[in-house]
Amino acid sequence: MKKSLKLIIGTVIAIIFCLIIYSYFNVSGDEITGVPNITTSSNIVIKKSYQGDTKEQEYVLDANQIKMLKILILQTDFTRNLSTTVRFNDKDMYSIVINDNEAGVWLTIHCIGNEWISIANQFNGKHLKINNPNWKSTLEEILVLSE
Repeated sequence: MKKSLKLIIGTVIAIIFCLIIYSYFNVSGDEITGVPNITTSSNIVIKKSYQGDTKEQEYVLDANQIKMLKILILQTDFTRNLSTTVRFNDKDMYSIVINDNEAGVWLTIHCIGNEWISIANQFNGKHLKINNPNWKSTLEEILVLSE
């Protein structure tokens, strides 16, 4: 009896430990501070550039685009990376600047294509791997509506 109790307790501890590690590395979009508070009246600007090119295209989002962006972020899961540097192949760079004084949201999300995001003052400055294969295409759909 004591042997099976020790086995059960050991298994429960191992499962809890695995869940803690999983929850640390897996980040859902609603864990990004400020994103749930974004409103359609927020001031959101997306700056798009290409690696190695100094020119930027700037897009100011309207209410519909803001709603689409908020849904995209909230429905995406990310994986925490422990490294301070990341390797990437995508050349498209996006800076999503969100300002909303009423909601108290000041957020800048730097995005490398469909691969990585980095958020100033969150997640210890580490990059988060994007786990949504449609991230970049959806972001581009949002930007096309500005043209």
